[in-house]
Amino acid sequence: MDCLILHYVSRHETPSPLAWTGPLTGSLSRKAEDWKTIELCLLYYKQATVGSCEIPRPGFWDPIGRYKWDAWNRLGKMSKEEAMAAYISEMKKVAQKVQSYGVT
Repeated sequence: MDCLILHYVSRHETPSPLAWTGPLTGSLSRKAEDWKTIELCLLYYKQATVGSCEIPRPGFWDPIGRYKWDAWNRLGKMSKEEAMAAYISEMKKVAQKVQSYGVT
């Protein structure tokens, strides 16, 4: 029974990322900039841990997979070390932005 309750809570009471009311609120251009930063961090992390995109592009019926694949593939043959340095650079920018919001 506990598993069912935890599953229900995790699926039905967790707020959507689109309903976020934290520091990402503001103008649409600012939100888009914040989401682009998040996407870049995720892409650099993937490139640093997995390497270049060497898998086939997902099919037509997987639009989210295609979007992720296209974004990862745009990084090209960036080395793992370059991706790690870019990831750290982006995370430093995020940390500075979080500090400017007064979050410690």
